Amino acid sequence: MSGLRVGVDVGGTFTDAVMVDDEGRLHIAKVRTTSDDLADGFLDGVGRLAQRSGQALSALRYLAHGTTLATNAIVQGRVNRAALVTNAGFRDLLQIGTQQRATLYDLWTPQPPAIVPRERCCEVRGRIGPDGVEIEPLNEDDVVTAAAHLREQDVEAIAIVLLFSFVNPEHERRVAEILARELPDVPLSLSSEVAPEFREYLRASTTALNAAVLPLVGGYVRRLSQRLALAKIDTPLHLMQSNGGVATAEAAARLPIGLLASGPAAAVIGAARLGEAVGERNLLTFDMGGTTADVAIVIDALPQLRFQGDHAGHPVNLPQIDVLSIGAGGGSIAAVDAFGSLTVGPRSAGATPGPACYGAGGDEPTVTDAHVVLGTLHPDRALGGVVELDADAARSAIEEQVGRPLGMTAEEAAEAIIRIATANMTNALRVVSVARGHDPRELALVALGGAGPMHACAIADELGTPRILIPRHPGVTSALGLLLSDVRYDLRQSWVRSTAAVDVDALDAALRRLEREAHALLARAGYEAERASVGYELDMRYRGQAYNLTVPLAPPPVTAETLAVAQVAFAQAHRRTYDFTPTVQETEIVTLRARAIGPVGHPTLAEGGDTPARGSSQREPVVWVDGERRPFALLDRRGLAEGDEIPEQTIIDQEDATILVAPGWHGTVRGGGVIVLEREGA
Repeated sequence: MSGLRVGVDVGGTFTDAVMVDDEGRLHIAKVRTTSDDLADGFLDGVGRLAQRSGQALSALRYLAHGTTLATNAIVQGRVNRAALVTNAGFRDLLQIGTQQRATLYDLWTPQPPAIVPRERCCEVRGRIGPDGVEIEPLNEDDVVTAAAHLREQDVEAIAIVLLFSFVNPEHERRVAEILARELPDVPLSLSSEVAPEFREYLRASTTALNAAVLPLVGGYVRRLSQRLALAKIDTPLHLMQSNGGVATAEAAARLPIGLLASGPAAAVIGAARLGEAVGERNLLTFDMGGTTADVAIVIDALPQLRFQGDHAGHPVNLPQIDVLSIGAGGGSIAAVDAFGSLTVGPRSAGATPGPACYGAGGDEPTVTDAHVVLGTLHPDRALGGVVELDADAARSAIEEQVGRPLGMTAEEAAEAIIRIATANMTNALRVVSVARGHDPRELALVALGGAGPMHACAIADELGTPRILIPRHPGVTSALGLLLSDVRYDLRQSWVRSTAAVDVDALDAALRRLEREAHALLARAGYEAERASVGYELDMRYRGQAYNLTVPLAPPPVTAETLAVAQVAFAQAHRRTYDFTPTVQETEIVTLRARAIGPVGHPTLAEGGDTPARGSSQREPVVWVDGERRPFALLDRRGLAEGDEIPEQTIIDQEDATILVAPGWHGTVRGGGVIVLEREGA
């Protein structure tokens, strides 16, 4: 794909933008996130790219966007007034939920409130059976009565969740027709379109969440598209999804729940491409930004997926890259609790007012303030190229709120903050590696985000990870990952059968139906069949199990041999994940999956055209390490060339990140400007 390509990722503190021009040169820009209207920061980033690159935006041919809008709305409870229409007798489905609790033996902490309160849940008579046959006709008068009640409730979106609609959606579709007639301005979410799988509560929660953010995200996409048109940018907008692919703005606006982890997902895609470029196909990715740290695992160059997740206590049943996010970013607030213990996060200072060192009114100590006190970050350079640092404010906040209560100096308190933040992130990385059956000592750690490369050596020491990869622009990897992600749609259908009794012709017919749906979606995105591909997977389990694992399946036509290969793959995955094989060997197919891919054409990257001559800063940093001050070398990332060696105790400055090469580590600059750090003597 020729012409300019731009990716813009809106985060909690910064909005990151990258541009790849016709010659493959990479240009980056970071601007402050505009919380009041994210579109302002988006356009600021695009405008900054045009200014810095000297390129005309009329030449823009591809535009991709990652946003935390849906995630933040759910976490902060700023969702639209959604309603639920379901079968008679199932009004309390969302309130009852399941018996699962975040803390198993804690009987006092209440469950999160349902995304739709009971007074906005309506029942309609009518029933589809598990085989898809109508047991009781839909009572259309009930639907009209529900519409009248919801009109009085001033609802802004409606989720329609009826029993067994994933087998036969006719009742849901008829309910939607009546509601669209009675409430023409209220958007609708159908569970047969959002989450066509069994398990009623998971399906209802996912559909209700989608409805709750549908007006918010749809309105944002429409406003952004209008602003782009006013700026004479007429290229189609694509939005990053949690599944690791992009979708057209129109498709993403219909399924906003698919955007929940779009920024972190893009970073994992970028890390996987980076690893392939330097011969590392098995990775732990660690992306530390201003608000959160996002960790994931890549095996054989493929980001690992999960098909169920949890957001703010609400289950989401959608394909998504297996990213674990914790409140451990640069803006995470450190505090001494009532028991005299130091805690770090999950509360964050956010973009406004930000850490104390931002000088914007924040007065609580954060991880970024700790780095300023320790000397890793220095006030003579602007953070992200846009934020001047106030060292006195950072020291004052840490001394008063952490140092004095704990009887520590400012440096000792700052070091304690960093150690706790590092421990929190290390534990998260163990969850996505050790708990998934992977040994972190056999993986390389990819350090991403503006703050990630400052913690990478300490985390690798804790995990025993032998190598660290740091891309040329770690602080904008999410934005770059947007340009490395293909158009992707995931389709699935619950199809519970004993594997031994499967009719291969029936299975083949079901897969062909998914294939037709996949190609129809790709066609609406501009991809004909010859330019697209469809892959297949099965969810399988041993008989009697409640949960399942996903394994690949060869494309149709299905044969006894392809099913046998899938069974072997399932047995191997089960042994790797759980370290045992049950005595019951009979397996079941649970869900059929199809993955539709439309390639966007990945750019070949080169360094941007603004690299200065080799050189380094004049200051000589002194960093507090292990209870003492030590001199560090200082390098400018723009002055490093392929083959350069980097000694231990070095700080590398660049616009979008700061890299700390700790004692006992050394590095080499590889192709594409990637820095590979290794432990001394390894």
